[in-house]
Amino acid sequence: MRHRWFIVLGAVWLGAIGTGLGLLANYAAEPGQVGEVPQTWPSDSGLQLADATHTLVLAVHPRCPCTAASINELERALGNVEQLPRMYALIFEPIPGEAGDDQEAFARTRITKRLIQLPGVELVADPGSAIAAGFGALTSGHTLVYDESGQLVYSGGLTPTRAHEGPNTGSATLVSLFNGGDAIAQIAPVFGCPLCSADEPNQMATCFTDGDTP
Repeated sequence: MRHRWFIVLGAVWLGAIGTGLGLLANYAAEPGQVGEVPQTWPSDSGLQLADATHTLVLAVHPRCPCTAASINELERALGNVEQLPRMYALIFEPIPGEAGDDQEAFARTRITKRLIQLPGVELVADPGSAIAAGFGALTSGHTLVYDESGQLVYSGGLTPTRAHEGPNTGSATLVSLFNGGDAIAQIAPVFGCPLCSADEPNQMATCFTDGDTP
């Protein structure tokens, strides 16, 4: 009888592990939301479009651990291009007065430190993610590329799944575009934590790490 109970308990244990792994796999493969992405450069964004090269916009939540993989993929892609684009990283911050965190301290994380180390990336504070929302970016890691005429040539992520690095359509497209080629794909899924929108400025996702500080 005891032997049978061991078999039953073992089967239940293995089933629980399998279920957990399945849930994790589904979570990693589930893309984030995307808003209405403008097909031409939004002139009211407050950002300047480059007139002789591409312009890249990356939406970032500084406390989203998933975005570290996106930054690593961006760095890897930039290391294989002939001409760097103009690059903006839109750093989400809570709207002043609506969060207990100090504004500067909120964004002073490993994520922003990594971005500062990348050549040519300009960090732009984005309270309430208002600028990102104008680009249709609702998920941290959403990357948009516009050509010198202001036409959208890529909108999507830079990782194969959530928080995982490796070959992916987005990174390959950046390398092709910035080396003078065509986009391998114009649209790809975005994997990351949701950004706080301008309508819900301080809504935090469960996967944000409040302790992601220097």
